[in-house]
Amino acid sequence: MPTYTNPYTGQTLNPSQVGYESLTISSDTTLTWPINGTTTGNVVANIIEVTATAANLKLILPAATQVSNGQAIIIRNIGGNGNYAFNVVTSVANTVIVNIPLSASSTVSNTYYIYLTSNLTQDGTWSNVAMGIGTSSASAATLAGSGLVAISNTLNESIPVTTFSSNYTFISSDRADLYTWGGGVGTATLPNPIASTGGVGAGWFVIVKNNGTGILTVAVSGGAIKIDPVSSGSSPTGGTASVQIQIANSSVFVTDGYNWFTYALAQTNVFNYTQYVAPLDSVVSSPFVVSQANAKSVIQQYQGALGLNLTVLLPQTVQLYSLRNATTGANTLTFGIANSTGTAALGTTLVVGASQTVIAISDGTNLYNANSSAASYIVALTVGNGSAANPSISFQTDTGTGFYLAASGQLGFAISGASAGTLTSTGLRMTVGVSAGAF
Repeated sequence: MPTYTNPYTGQTLNPSQVGYESLTISSDTTLTWPINGTTTGNVVANIIEVTATAANLKLILPAATQVSNGQAIIIRNIGGNGNYAFNVVTSVANTVIVNIPLSASSTVSNTYYIYLTSNLTQDGTWSNVAMGIGTSSASAATLAGSGLVAISNTLNESIPVTTFSSNYTFISSDRADLYTWGGGVGTATLPNPIASTGGVGAGWFVIVKNNGTGILTVAVSGGAIKIDPVSSGSSPTGGTASVQIQIANSSVFVTDGYNWFTYALAQTNVFNYTQYVAPLDSVVSSPFVVSQANAKSVIQQYQGALGLNLTVLLPQTVQLYSLRNATTGANTLTFGIANSTGTAALGTTLVVGASQTVIAISDGTNLYNANSSAASYIVALTVGNGSAANPSISFQTDTGTGFYLAASGQLGFAISGASAGTLTSTGLRMTVGVSAGAF
């Protein structure tokens, strides 16, 4: 390694020092060492303040072989609005040593201490230390942790998105992430919140969104830990061990170091009281899977000529349905909750007869008839007058046979769409007469 020493004192020689220089550059600018008393031109001073009037300019250092290791310079970017960042580069290859950006404040300039660590080549090896910086991309990138990202000279919020479709337990590095569920029924487990036992500690949070086809349960890791307790600590009061996230809903889960709390927990019901009408005439195979979008309608009507015994599969979500079978034909219509592949029902199914409407409850796995009473009755029932051809009260398999109002105070009997007789306050009159000795 070449050195430059005073033959009388043995001390390292430095170039003749210029204490300060102010430069305004509009093109790439090469500096020179102030050797032999040179103090004019673009010399390397102890402190150089630079204003760059164009983008991507270079401030080119002189040959490193002309000075000793440890040679140092302080360079500041004092440009303001309308000025630019610039690069400090090596002598020959113009390798960037440091980019000096504009200050984010008019009162604080970006400053770097640049020093030589090897003078074996003209380019040399240089290092730098940031000094007096308002903001910088390099420092911002160093500081950016979970939930933050460096953009240009500033720290900005960042929420990485991860999609998962199988049961998962969150870990420490998931802090500030958004996890979107893409499966059917599943469970996501929150980490241990207690720092003294190896947990994530107070302030850790994660965002959970259900974009799947079934209910996502978010549960605690065990012990006395609760979600949304009335009072927190090692013995919380109230709260729950799990929270269900319905389809299309989301929540943030944050810990105080003992328990978990939700905020922005979606409570909106995306299953609206609108009607979905499904024509089944062209259905040739079972099951018939109802899409998530169509299942948002609480009122479900299935109609058309049913050509086979058909199972209708609804999504894995907690929901109340009005299911109406308006199909024709002798085939059965069965409703259930779809499994993960949409090929069969998960649990209990419900058969709805032709021309019947049933209020059904889904728990995400089973489908139940909402009428759970062993017996029920109607205080009063009023029907239309009807006619012999279309009696008001008829039967599922024979709609032409039944009862109708023949006239005021007269109950009519219809057989196969024709009048068979009437019952009045004065007696029974049978228009069909006696057949084979029987009335």
